[in-house]
Amino acid sequence: MPGIKEYIQAYGDVPFAQRPFGDADNLTLCQVFYMPFEQVVSPDFSASPVPFSDACYAMFAKRGYHHSRLGLMIPNDASVNMMAMEPMKRFAEMKLWAVQETFAHEPAVQFAAGTFLLPDGTAVIIYRGTDDTIIGWKEDMDIFINGAIPSYDLALDYLNGVAAHTEGKIILCGHSKGGHLALYAALKTDVATRARIQGVYNNDGPGYEDYSLFATDAYRELLPRYRHLVPHSSAVGMVLSHDYDFTAVVSNLPLGPLQHDLCSWQIENGELVTREDVDNMAKITDVAFSEFLGSFSEASRKNAGDIAATLIRAVNIDSLADTARQFPQAARRFGEGWFGIAKDARKLFWKTVAPMPKIIVSAAKNIKEETVPNAAKAAAVYFGRSAATV
Repeated sequence: MPGIKEYIQAYGDVPFAQRPFGDADNLTLCQVFYMPFEQVVSPDFSASPVPFSDACYAMFAKRGYHHSRLGLMIPNDASVNMMAMEPMKRFAEMKLWAVQETFAHEPAVQFAAGTFLLPDGTAVIIYRGTDDTIIGWKEDMDIFINGAIPSYDLALDYLNGVAAHTEGKIILCGHSKGGHLALYAALKTDVATRARIQGVYNNDGPGYEDYSLFATDAYRELLPRYRHLVPHSSAVGMVLSHDYDFTAVVSNLPLGPLQHDLCSWQIENGELVTREDVDNMAKITDVAFSEFLGSFSEASRKNAGDIAATLIRAVNIDSLADTARQFPQAARRFGEGWFGIAKDARKLFWKTVAPMPKIIVSAAKNIKEETVPNAAKAAAVYFGRSAATV
């Protein structure tokens, strides 16, 4: 099935002046930006932009001139596609600028953003999604547990920094947590900067603590320029409080978690292959996680966060790939960490997660494609509320 790789080959020699930046370019840059360009491009807004081809060669050299995985769940596609883009006229026109990265343990922060400058001066900001680090996954949990993460401020500061150092149009893109941050920054920036935003691409990003962001004037203002893209069996994009103004993209993989991989999204004739709505699996994920996460008390949220932090410290391994390589040691440390947690805390944790299987079964019984034609109505039917308020 055609995807990002085929798009690069088919349209790589078509300049942006002939074919403006679009959905497929958004996917391509988000996927390639999993490469750690912060190792070869200055983070300073005052530094000169680097031709994308030069950044590609420097990055490839930094990694020993061979394609390798970026982690257990991030294959070498980003490296392969990066070097496929390098000689192509369309992408050689770009410059990469101000690539910033922040990483911290407590609170958990895994943040990276960079700007691709197009020939007409448009600044395309890419926010990186969750990488292979355990801290990156802990930060994802903190979106639910704490309702906010430090990366929110970093994403907004980065957008405002780009706006202060440029004069043209701005496009924000991100995959997974990166899409979550892109939308957040666009909604929270000042009116003048938001007026310069030509587009916001949220690619299967998770939702937020509640629906308040979607009830703002900023969201209504941005909506005509907002593209929320999810695979047709989306899992990640259906968790927490999210908007229903999404477009379902056909993936060539069978399950929602696997479809989170941008390289599985189909592109034909330079355009994304879409369908009218997500499938029942995505709808079940939506309503089941809404009910499950909505049932958490403040005490159970805090307890889950404390347990996660304790287990991460106990395992003491930095990445998912290292965890897989050291699985016996990791499992032993995990067990020691778990049984070192107070009995009452463990009991509360099991009491919190125990209803999940029943909730999933109940959601599956209530979500029927022939009677619930779209995801917004699916949520409305399940929760007994108006779809317009979802």
